[in-house]
Amino acid sequence: MPLLSCPLDQLSLLRVSGPQGADLLHAQLSQDFQHWPDEQARLAALLNPQGRMLADFIAVRLAPEQIGLLLDVSIAAAALQRLRMFVLRLKCTLDDASAQWARHGLLGDTAADYPASLTPPAQPWGVRRLESGALLLRLPQAGSAVRCVLLTERDQATQAEQAALRAELAALPALSPSEWALQDIRAGLPHLTAATQQLFVPQMLNFELIGGVNFKKGCYPGQEVVARSQYRGTLKRRMYVVSGPAAMQPGQELVHAADPGQPCGVVVNAAADAAGVWWALAELKIALAEQPGLHLGSAEGPELKLGALPYALTAPD
Repeated sequence: MPLLSCPLDQLSLLRVSGPQGADLLHAQLSQDFQHWPDEQARLAALLNPQGRMLADFIAVRLAPEQIGLLLDVSIAAAALQRLRMFVLRLKCTLDDASAQWARHGLLGDTAADYPASLTPPAQPWGVRRLESGALLLRLPQAGSAVRCVLLTERDQATQAEQAALRAELAALPALSPSEWALQDIRAGLPHLTAATQQLFVPQMLNFELIGGVNFKKGCYPGQEVVARSQYRGTLKRRMYVVSGPAAMQPGQELVHAADPGQPCGVVVNAAADAAGVWWALAELKIALAEQPGLHLGSAEGPELKLGALPYALTAPD
């Protein structure tokens, strides 16, 4: 297929500016921001003291003393307010820079579908700075397709460069927001929304399996709960791919016929494919996940089928 493009208006971009911005994120998030190559993006979570996720971020260096945090628009204001509480005497500031930075999604069958001016990084989570100053971030993807996020600062490039980039994007066939969301689901990349805040410890969303938790860094809010879940207990809940005939939405409960009196899980993200089949990332009880009898909403609701994630649900030795 040709290279496809869509605006990512469902994502906000928070900006952390100043010489100690990385120190703030290192102290508050689940990821290491002190040993961070410039050409690499990082996945991270903001937790409450009980270890429940308040937000998930894709972090990328915008400039030597500027870090961008991509997250769902529905939780951006709350996450910004929360992080500002911990600035204290650190030399950094935080703001919502969504109006200054345009966000676009790009999807091609292979890297060869990208024009030379938009050559993607070689590996997932790689970041390449283009001649115009725009940033191209490659996301993990199920299968052989190559998917990227393009970040362009509206006031940074010259008018000619901005016009050329806008024209190049406008000439690409459109990718629907639903199809973009479906690509995240197939890749096993969850995103919190307002409906799912504070429901999950990171491991419930496979966050440590996709690079969102660093167990060697220092303390951060909720760290003890995350470490205890990892090293002292057996995980009882994980995130899976499910599909069904009816519309699904974040926060919707799932019920299993083997235990119909209580929910066994919750929808994290959902989207429909071109055939009208709905797909979702869903957090489920491991003991029930692979047994038939999973339903949406109630034991009498539409039946759901278990799909396949592109990664194993056990951490490598």
